[in-house]
Amino acid sequence: MALKPAGGKYEGVWINKLKNGDISYYINYRDENGKPVKVQVGKKTIASDFSARDAYAKLIEVKYKLQHDQEPTIKGGRTSKIKLDDLWQEFFIYAKANKKSWTIDEQNYNKHIKPAFGNKAVKNLKSLEFEKFKSDLVDKGLKAQTVKHQLTLIRTIINYAIKHDILKNFTNPLSNGKVKMPDIDNKRLAYLTKDEAKEILAILQSTHTLTYHLTVLLLFTGARFSEITGASAQKNKAGEAIPLKWSDVNLNNKTIFFKKTKNGNECHIAMNDTLVETIQYLYDNKVNDNVITNSVGGIILRMPDYFMSAVESVIGGNKIKDSKNKITAHSLRHTHASWLAEAGLDILQIKEQLGHKNIEMTMRYAHLIPNIRHEATRELSL
Repeated sequence: MALKPAGGKYEGVWINKLKNGDISYYINYRDENGKPVKVQVGKKTIASDFSARDAYAKLIEVKYKLQHDQEPTIKGGRTSKIKLDDLWQEFFIYAKANKKSWTIDEQNYNKHIKPAFGNKAVKNLKSLEFEKFKSDLVDKGLKAQTVKHQLTLIRTIINYAIKHDILKNFTNPLSNGKVKMPDIDNKRLAYLTKDEAKEILAILQSTHTLTYHLTVLLLFTGARFSEITGASAQKNKAGEAIPLKWSDVNLNNKTIFFKKTKNGNECHIAMNDTLVETIQYLYDNKVNDNVITNSVGGIILRMPDYFMSAVESVIGGNKIKDSKNKITAHSLRHTHASWLAEAGLDILQIKEQLGHKNIEMTMRYAHLIPNIRHEATRELSL
């Protein structure tokens, strides 16, 4: 222990700077019998902003009680006043090293969360404050998904602090449904007709080869963009992205295998002639183990702008439509499933094709499946 006086106006306060950066505070006084006493009264840590001033206040309190024949009560520290900004700084270090979306987290925190809660003591925050925060964001015109992102980020930050003992003896006010998340209906309704798809592919084939083949892959496998390119937070045990590999493609029986991910089950997809042509072209021009890459052999992080330009050429005004009715890269997956439904594939087969984990995700396509129930009913006879 290397105690030394705090100095200045805090006479009687001693400090001990620890190797981990924490600072222990002690007070030095004489008890009712005149015996010297030196006792720890608090510690400055990442979870507590205890200071020399707080220790000195404790010393004054102890001396006052001794002068008035009262027994002094020495408590180690005071109620933690760690602020949400403090937790954010710790979480941000983790996010930059582990999350591809850390820049989005940073933007959301600085724009929406910091002004509302950044300087507030976390342990004083109540669920009702977050309900009001949610209402304020809605009143400002933010979409439900954006509001949910803010609440989810706050909950994640606090959970991170609890998990790593930065916050102790504290229950997250956003956990266990205490704050109702906004209802989000983001199910896309738009999908391409076969004629529209033909036109879009024809434009891409003549303007940008990479985008053409990526569109073919997405359209005729029904896979997620991340499952094809690896551009997502989905990683393997080594922390690497998981794009579609050539080891997942079987050119002999014309099938592609998609591994199980956190978002979906594994599945095998049969290749039609158009997809076989694309696979063969990509195989003949491969530069590494990934089925499709950008021009320098890296992962494709987002759908090239050529795609949206082609869509706009075929479907005028697409870019200004609401999110439900706008054709995007993800609409290719929706298109694939819709075509299968219109062809009469039953809902369980569509679920298997898309790798959905539960049937509820697939039921959005049920209305497209030809309904033979009424026809069968009319044919009933004795």
